[in-house]
Amino acid sequence: MNSTFHLVFWLPYVVLLIHTIEEIPGFAKWATRHFAPMSSYKHVVIQVCIILLVLLVSYKASLIGYNGIWVVLAAAFQLHIGINALFHIVTTIVYKEYSPGLLTAVTLSLPSTVFFFHQIYSDNRLTTLELTVSLIAGTVIGASAIGTLFLKPKQP
Repeated sequence: MNSTFHLVFWLPYVVLLIHTIEEIPGFAKWATRHFAPMSSYKHVVIQVCIILLVLLVSYKASLIGYNGIWVVLAAAFQLHIGINALFHIVTTIVYKEYSPGLLTAVTLSLPSTVFFFHQIYSDNRLTTLELTVSLIAGTVIGASAIGTLFLKPKQP
């Protein structure tokens, strides 16, 4: 097993962490303008929870070194990161204004997603079934994350 393979599982965590740091200053205001009300506090809490979950997944997947649920989950979260990058690109074009997170989406999220999937494919880390499950799970995670932007808070 080469060290690149094990290190590749840290990509979802590192990229998500850097991407979140870029987003935090302006994403909540931007999302409120274009979708539904979102506080900076809510955005940070959600991101911290996801980052901690992805940290666990990255850690476990990097230790295993073989096919398994942690590798599937790491692939799912990496796909979510790629989908999120596409969201930032599309919304920047549609709204004709910078979507907070676009810089890291283009420079880190998309390239890391391509590299990640190339690496796990080259190293034969996922069976066809595991790859399919990770792609479905990553799509669901990505769509759900985008969908939460449309949730309006309950009125008292």
